[in-house]
Amino acid sequence: MPYRFLLLAGVCALAFGVRGAVLDNSALLPKYREDSQVKLESSGPEDSATPDWVKSLILVEVNVTTASEDGTFAGMGKVLDHLAETGVNGIWLTPINERPHYGNWGLHTLNRELTGTDDPAEQWKRVRRFVDEAHRRNIRVFFDVVSWGVTRNAPLFREKPEWFTGEFKKEWNGWLWDWTNKELREWFSSRLTDLVMQTGVDGIRCDSAPGFAAYGPYRVARERLHRFGRKPVFLSEHPSERRGVFDFDQLSFMYEGGNTGTRFPCRVFMTENIVDIVKSGTRLGSVDAQLGRNGFTLDGGRERYYSFPLSCHDNRSPREPANLIEFAYQALFSPFIPLWFLGEEWRNPCSVEGWSWPNPVRWELLEQNRGFFEEIKRMIRIRREYPEIFEYFPDDHRQANIGKVETDQPDLLQPYVRWRNGVAILIVPNNSTANRQIKITVPRQETGFGNTPVTVTDLLTGKNPGNGPATVADSFTAEVPAGKIGIYKVVPAN
Repeated sequence: MPYRFLLLAGVCALAFGVRGAVLDNSALLPKYREDSQVKLESSGPEDSATPDWVKSLILVEVNVTTASEDGTFAGMGKVLDHLAETGVNGIWLTPINERPHYGNWGLHTLNRELTGTDDPAEQWKRVRRFVDEAHRRNIRVFFDVVSWGVTRNAPLFREKPEWFTGEFKKEWNGWLWDWTNKELREWFSSRLTDLVMQTGVDGIRCDSAPGFAAYGPYRVARERLHRFGRKPVFLSEHPSERRGVFDFDQLSFMYEGGNTGTRFPCRVFMTENIVDIVKSGTRLGSVDAQLGRNGFTLDGGRERYYSFPLSCHDNRSPREPANLIEFAYQALFSPFIPLWFLGEEWRNPCSVEGWSWPNPVRWELLEQNRGFFEEIKRMIRIRREYPEIFEYFPDDHRQANIGKVETDQPDLLQPYVRWRNGVAILIVPNNSTANRQIKITVPRQETGFGNTPVTVTDLLTGKNPGNGPATVADSFTAEVPAGKIGIYKVVPAN
């Protein structure tokens, strides 16, 4: 138990109490369920059968080396406690195989620095112990599997030269697999199956997929795991055609020229209309169908699940962390699975050059940025308190419960409404540099309220917006501070 961290947090909680309450969202996390209690849901015979818990997933990527107190799994209790407090129920670890991160010796190995031992049997036990600790906190675990090849000095390259093309990838300092080799494909599928069975992990993030290995080896492993009673999620790095293999993609958005935008924080909805993208499927295609073609006119956005990758290890540094609007408006309240790199929730600075996975996690800045962190937790709490709205994912993403909200401030970002079962929540951003009094029109047509009088509540204050009347007819006025968002619940007055 990280007593020192808890004591520090307690002292800071008292200090912060002058400005506002310190929230703990851990009690709002959906309870962890064994696979025997998990339902696989599929939109059709050709679609991926996805575990039902994905609907509630909020996923954060973590590098054990930089996040843990001692750089090992044994020191990850603090990180798991932090994620639970935040309201996060999914942790995606950068690769845990021997040799650090995305240069590795193969998925049959485990990193001795992360496990703290050279003994293979004990290594697997310690990884399983970490997974069990995450489950105890109602957090699902994703491991990262590298499919491009192995690093220069990997023993496997000497032992199985026929498994490689002979091409050396200078950028990654390693040898590329030859995925036409049948023996390699079987080995990869078997080792992937072993990884899931031995550790109890809940999901696999498939690095570079669907490139390099394509779909076949992952499909074989997935089918075997289902026969063994396991129901893991397979997460493709790049936009995929799913093909009954991948449940959703890490990088959901395609850009002109085939660039998936992996080098930059995702700010697509800061420049393009969020409702139009969802309803049209624009940019939500797949690498298979669109990469190398002109334009983005194919029938995208027809899958059930898409992630919003606010940040990940591929973001080029140094860079500015996401602000409140970028965080909440884009990721937390949109009809996407939120995903970001640890520290984004308290604006941990990205100071290293190149990829951001080795960026230091500066826990001391969490307290310095406590106000921002508490705002993010408040947003997550609202998402958790209204699962019937924010965890609704129709079979066709274009049919998501999102619609436009009209205001008298057309120069601001597009406000939107999320609704279901007679309750609507309006998300109204003020991305200007001055406080705004915004007149907001109740979206009656989208929500089905008709002509019924409605009651409006500011979910951030619990009061009527602007101290106006609780029951309104067609519109209400609220002040939204600069750089913030207003969140309003609308229900029939009766």
